[in-house]
Amino acid sequence: MAEPGSTGPKLEFESVLTHFVERAEEMMNSQSRMRDLIRINNELTSNLDLPNVLRRIVEIGKELLNARYAAMGVIGDERRLEQFIHVGMAPEVYQQIDHLPEGKGLLGALIDDPQPVRLKTIASDARSSGFPANHPPMDSFLGVPIRVRDEVYGNLYLTDSLKGAFTPDDEELAEALAATAGIAIENARLFDDSSYRARWSSALAETARRLMKDDDEDQLGVIAEEVRTLADADLVVIALITDDRDHIVVERAAGESTDELIQRSFPLADTFAGRAIAEGAPILVGEESSFAPYGLAHEALLGNSMVIPFGRHDHPRGVLAVTRAKGRAPFSSRDIDLGASFASHISVALDREDSQRARRRVALLEDRSRIARDLHDHVIQRLFATGLNLQGTAAVLGGEAADQIAAQVDEIDGAIAQIRQSIFAMRRDPESTAVSVRARILEIVDRISDQMPSKPRVTFSGPVDLMASGTLTDDIAAVVTESLANVARHAQATKIDISVTAAAGLVTVEVTDNGVGPGSSPRLSGLDNLRQRAESQGGTFAIHEAPGGGSRLAWSVPT
Repeated sequence: MAEPGSTGPKLEFESVLTHFVERAEEMMNSQSRMRDLIRINNELTSNLDLPNVLRRIVEIGKELLNARYAAMGVIGDERRLEQFIHVGMAPEVYQQIDHLPEGKGLLGALIDDPQPVRLKTIASDARSSGFPANHPPMDSFLGVPIRVRDEVYGNLYLTDSLKGAFTPDDEELAEALAATAGIAIENARLFDDSSYRARWSSALAETARRLMKDDDEDQLGVIAEEVRTLADADLVVIALITDDRDHIVVERAAGESTDELIQRSFPLADTFAGRAIAEGAPILVGEESSFAPYGLAHEALLGNSMVIPFGRHDHPRGVLAVTRAKGRAPFSSRDIDLGASFASHISVALDREDSQRARRRVALLEDRSRIARDLHDHVIQRLFATGLNLQGTAAVLGGEAADQIAAQVDEIDGAIAQIRQSIFAMRRDPESTAVSVRARILEIVDRISDQMPSKPRVTFSGPVDLMASGTLTDDIAAVVTESLANVARHAQATKIDISVTAAAGLVTVEVTDNGVGPGSSPRLSGLDNLRQRAESQGGTFAIHEAPGGGSRLAWSVPT
């Protein structure tokens, strides 16, 4: 038995009791941390808004591990920090710092080798590169990677433990928090992706519904604005390839200050637009890319962009360019996939516009044909009947009155010829690319008539358009142009008649005026090229004085 006052047994008891107390405290701390982890797990996994989830992870890490500062770095495509979310630093301190961490030094080492790092003092580690100007001092450090499935999403950083240093238990707890964070981030990303695709799908369905409607709504403009909203972009441009295939022209643009872009032309050679069209696939363009020598080189297009080609079958028609301002987040692969779906709608919208134009053109031609039929069947016939009646009256009256009536009959004949010419012009398709002899001559007359005292009268006889084609059409147009120019310069005429006749295997052009006549004027030398045109095709050319004064030019070639 121990002596009275001896401390031996008491010390042993106290030792055991102290051990039990320490174990009890450890168990209580473990239970407390377990409860915290359960609470954190419930809170994080029930939150599906990704930005909120990321910030709550940082706030919880600071609270749970008793750190003065906490942050999360989200790793981007180039293994550097794309986002840096931090808590614990006063706003006035944060605003004085030159720049946020970019993923270099100790943080970069954790990115390159995603293993937990626990340091008593940051400065003692050779990987540390120091702090930027005005950054608050930091001592202890704990960093753990956050994994989403097999991908390292980012890292959780904790500095300045309020206990003086981070312990192995803190490291274990941080890893557990990182695992929970990975699950929460994955859930939030899946929800965000699902919501994102649902918004795009709904917009695509609505756009398809609008394209089925038969109205005059500007579908290209609607699509551009819809893409800008859905992609959270600052500028959206729809540009079409020109006929020469060497340029693109901005057809529609959505965003601020886009008026100056509309109808601007940019070269395709050595451009991102040209590359996307040549490859037949969308491309992503980073904001650090040099835009100076490239197409769509506009100040608003200097940020992260995606350029998506569109067309019909294997025939490219243009590009959809979607851009964010400098400093904003880059586009992802899901943005390209859904942007390509809208690009296909652009092709449909263009086809729809072509179809609407064709329908309007057909409706216009049908209306013109109806008017032309009415003019031919009613007006011309009534004028012709009036002319016959006047001729009968003239035969009865005789003398000077008969001559005056005959002159009016000639005017009626001229009016009939003009109406027939108008009927032809009305039946002509203004958008047709095939230009007939009649159309060419009428266009020449319309263009030169401002230089004449009165508009020349034009008459056609026979199947002119059938017998004159190819280079002969160009020759006839040159004859009419040169003849009218010659009359305008030298003839001093007040009346000009042009007659084009196709008969007996010949096409003949006659231009008659009531001017001073050809005489021996040196102006005749200017018509030598018309003589050469006729003789080169086995034809004839002549100019002489017209009956009653003036000149009569005759140009004729076989067909």
